[in-house]
Amino acid sequence: MKLFFSLFTVFVLTIPQVEAQNNLYMPLDIKKAYVNGTRNYDGTPGKYYWQNSADYKINVQVFPNEKLLKGTETITYFNNSPDTLKEIVFRLYQNIYQTGAPREFRISKKDLHDGIKISEMKINNVSFDPDTAKTIAFNATVLRMLLGEKFLPPHTSINLGFNWEVTLPSESTIRMGVYDSTTAMVAYWYPQVSVYDDVDGWDEDPYTGSQEFYNDFNNYDVTIEIPNAFCVWGTGILQNSAAILSNKILDRYQKAQTSEQVVNIILKEDLGKENFNRTSSTNKWKYSANNVTDFAFSYSDHYLWDAVTAVVDSSSMRKTLISAAYNQNSEDFYEVADIAKKVIQSYSFNFPAIPFPYPRMTVFNGQGGMEFPMMVNDGSSKQRSGTVYLTAHEIGHTYFPFFMGTNERKYAFMDEGWASILPLDLLPVIEPSSSDREKNLAEGFARNAGDEDELPQIIPSSNLRGYGTYRTSAYTRPALAYMFLRDALGKETFLKGLHEFVKRWNGKHPIPYDFYFSFNDALNQDLSWYWKPWFFEFGYPDLAVKSVSVKKNRLKITVEKIGSMPIPVALKLVYKDGKTKDHYENTSIWKDGKTLKEFTYPVEGEVTKVILGKDEIPDTDKSNNIFEIK
Repeated sequence: MKLFFSLFTVFVLTIPQVEAQNNLYMPLDIKKAYVNGTRNYDGTPGKYYWQNSADYKINVQVFPNEKLLKGTETITYFNNSPDTLKEIVFRLYQNIYQTGAPREFRISKKDLHDGIKISEMKINNVSFDPDTAKTIAFNATVLRMLLGEKFLPPHTSINLGFNWEVTLPSESTIRMGVYDSTTAMVAYWYPQVSVYDDVDGWDEDPYTGSQEFYNDFNNYDVTIEIPNAFCVWGTGILQNSAAILSNKILDRYQKAQTSEQVVNIILKEDLGKENFNRTSSTNKWKYSANNVTDFAFSYSDHYLWDAVTAVVDSSSMRKTLISAAYNQNSEDFYEVADIAKKVIQSYSFNFPAIPFPYPRMTVFNGQGGMEFPMMVNDGSSKQRSGTVYLTAHEIGHTYFPFFMGTNERKYAFMDEGWASILPLDLLPVIEPSSSDREKNLAEGFARNAGDEDELPQIIPSSNLRGYGTYRTSAYTRPALAYMFLRDALGKETFLKGLHEFVKRWNGKHPIPYDFYFSFNDALNQDLSWYWKPWFFEFGYPDLAVKSVSVKKNRLKITVEKIGSMPIPVALKLVYKDGKTKDHYENTSIWKDGKTLKEFTYPVEGEVTKVILGKDEIPDTDKSNNIFEIK
């Protein structure tokens, strides 16, 4: 009998996730990963899950006046898959500036070039000329190298090498580039092995500008040689600060590593003097970073530098050094190091309440807003609210996609959606005027929801075309979906599901189904009622007040869900004397699938009007949201 009840309990507890995986549509190519045992229907990595990785050793020389990089790199690539690889696919992202390359951004003629110039390639230390080798095929940002007889069997490694040079863009600066004659953010700058995974095999989609990136977790040992007057900030930890920084700058840098107050490492009065670094004509800045998905760096000979330390894990007292490197004319950036510290602490202890995973973070004052492992590239904002949000949004990407290793190219909503809501709790604390972000999300989605070119989230981002379609899919719709799910589940329950997902998949490559199934499993709930309309189906949010009646000081309101997307119900009762009373029901009221809901509230006095909705809730048709009681 005890055995029967044990088996019965197991059966009952597994019903939610079994039903969930049966209810959610899954393409056949993705289903193969679950059949093969690399992923499980309970949202955990499968018994046979694997992923590849590489060790990069890069030496690059920077010529600021020419906007030129000349580099050599050696790559040890580890094939942890069960497959014998007959080719290696590389990413040459800077070839988006190559004449004739396909792209979704307009490029200034001044930035066009013939592509990355690769003068030499190596396989296991054997050199060859890529221009004459028949085993090499270039396709804009993708390079395929056939291995010939040097097949790469499972659980073996191969040594690869490149000598190359590339010119940085200065006018059409897509996410990176040169911002003045001696300042640049350098990203996507070296030949990089593409991802080979258990779902798609090699990632060979060309980079055309809109969709972002997908990388393995690698180790980097990078040396950047640059004229002595320059400072360099990069992914990872600076390994030779004592060898390159002058005594005065070094003292400040070392002080910042233990200071909870912002330390000004380079000040205005230091600019224009030869006292940044040691006195050799060039310096070699050595950075090391392990288990990260990319490496970026920035440089300038006239930027200020602030830094501060924050504890990010109370159990271990682990700390992160947070820097801001900026133009002295960017008035908002004088506060950015402190803002970034508050952001990182809030993320570590409040929401998502996951200790910041990396030992460094630098906010570089470049242009726009773009994330890299341990670095972000932010333009200056005229309003403090803009500075706070941009800083928080880009740092939020540390969790998604970097810590979690998600595929931005296919599933942009798995990083941009999260980065859009992670700051929402802290914004009112740091900058009260930032509280309109939820309203902006709702308005932005309501403008596009249900239109012909507004597509379900599960459609790969790489198949989307058009700015509006991509932005809705990547930012507004998923941000609202995560936000309303947290509201429906409650913050504590939502965090339980999120933490379990992050625990299972950090440092790996989760896909959307791993997220859905992991939440279902961790919470022992079938959330298909929510996943399907928000992530899988065409639809839109639209509620209406269908009827209102008053009887014996009780008001009965019937609300109809016209659109397929479940959203919260916010009702405002307006009394004849001008007073109002608000009522709110979270999204979970629609989980039973019904489209009509009745709400009964006690009233004191004469109600003249019922108003449905609020600015933070999207509604595509508000003409039926007001009911006048006559």
